[in-house]
Amino acid sequence: MRPFGGLARELLRLAIVAVAYWLAARLSLSLAVVHGQVTPVWPPTGIALVAFLVIGRRAWPAIGLGAFAVNLPIGPSPLGAAVIAAGNPLAPFAAAELLRRVDFHRELDRLRDAIAIIAAALVGMMISATTGSVVLVLSASIPATNFWSTWTVWWTGDAMGVLLVAPLLLSLNAPTLPSPASGRGKYWAISSRRGLELVGLLAATGLVTYLLFQSRLGLQYVMLPLIMVTAWRFGLRGASMAALIASGVALWSVSQGTGPFFGETLPEKMVTLQVFNVSVALTSFLFACFIETRERQEEMSRLYASAQLGNEQKTRFLHMAAHELRTPITVVIGYLSMLSDGTFGAVPDAWRTPFATLMGKTRELNSIVADLLEASRIEAKAMARNHDQLDLRTIVQDAGERARARANLLGAEIATDLPSDSVPIDADEKQLGRILDNLINNGLSYTTRQPQLSISVSSEGGRALVRIADNGAGIPESERERVFERFHRTSEPAFRNVAGTGLGLFIGRGLAEAHGGSLTIESSMPDKGTVFALALPLSPAEPTGLEGGSSELAEASVA
Repeated sequence: MRPFGGLARELLRLAIVAVAYWLAARLSLSLAVVHGQVTPVWPPTGIALVAFLVIGRRAWPAIGLGAFAVNLPIGPSPLGAAVIAAGNPLAPFAAAELLRRVDFHRELDRLRDAIAIIAAALVGMMISATTGSVVLVLSASIPATNFWSTWTVWWTGDAMGVLLVAPLLLSLNAPTLPSPASGRGKYWAISSRRGLELVGLLAATGLVTYLLFQSRLGLQYVMLPLIMVTAWRFGLRGASMAALIASGVALWSVSQGTGPFFGETLPEKMVTLQVFNVSVALTSFLFACFIETRERQEEMSRLYASAQLGNEQKTRFLHMAAHELRTPITVVIGYLSMLSDGTFGAVPDAWRTPFATLMGKTRELNSIVADLLEASRIEAKAMARNHDQLDLRTIVQDAGERARARANLLGAEIATDLPSDSVPIDADEKQLGRILDNLINNGLSYTTRQPQLSISVSSEGGRALVRIADNGAGIPESERERVFERFHRTSEPAFRNVAGTGLGLFIGRGLAEAHGGSLTIESSMPDKGTVFALALPLSPAEPTGLEGGSSELAEASVA
């Protein structure tokens, strides 16, 4: 159940929408040109569209109530007013639904958003124009011969209400993010100097438009550069304000019959006015959206360059730190080995366990340092190349043998399925062994039951494939690419104590790609297990001196 405070705020928002709709409608009706009801610009459609986009479908009652309150005094009948009032919210509602289907951004930060709102305005407003014009004809308020002229004025008026009002309201509703580069956002809101600049541009727009509409020379489009300058300096907010002012001056000129409207018939006035309004609306927010998109792209380029520089510096630091740590760690391992084997004298029995613990932790630290060095080499694309012609079956079999000791401790089963024919590849045996060791150790570690692994080798489409299937916890689809990122560790509590740096799969994929291959997750199911696929290019020539015969490598299992 919604709290009383939340319900009160929701009712207040709906009341504001209804009152704003009614006030904008009453102001617009003072410029009506057909039967006191049809105006060349109908701002309430812009208010209704924004309400549906921001509040959602819950805005319908408020818009319907405001529309009915407007149409009841001027409608042909209470029933006719109700029908027209039903069509008024239906048009912006349809336009809002169209925008949602095309992933419309309310910030209007992409050119495709500008194009989308233009299309929604032109298509959606056909509903209200058709409904209203039909009601006026059926009620004999206008002759049937005037249907299309009425429909045209109604449709363009509603569409212009969207194009002139909706961008302004959406820009005011958008979050204000500071942008020192453009001076917009919070800087746009609080800077008195920029505020004066905006007021000056808006005043100049109104004055220039007024003077141009007093002339019969048809120079009204000369003011478009002013709107473009406002869009460049203040983005969509400033441009939409300037467009609204210019359109308001044009509407006033229509009512006065001055300038280009002097002596024109009603249809001629509507054509002249609406062409001007469309030009102003499109110039304002298309240009503003173009500027916004370009600035976002430049900002993204700057952020990307900064991130790349940070990554390079971090990689150099890790490489340097890991390289410097190797020497003291090697010395510590050497002295611990000599102390343990009695080189410096007999070792008391009470010291043997601590020595073994120290040796194990030191080797673990050495492994972490080795991972950091390998990861930094991969990022710097400085991998050593020592490729030989090898039989992939031998590398897989050796990896299984290396895992035997740990598998026996865990009671694990590791089954290998090797083809009878050799699988020649051109690779670094040590690096491939590292990939396989990591995948096998992951399969033994990340499971809550007795581990079972299956390793198979095959040749498909000119590539050698190694599949390692386990019966582990599985990897969610959303995590299947993230597991290959640096330092990624699972957040599952059951595996919190599994040792590792989170670099194994990152290094594995990097080594695979350095060989011209790939390392991917072929399939994974929760609590069922995961299948990793290592793909490598087959060697174009048959390698010589491959170890082992076909019969020895055909089938093997390690238990």
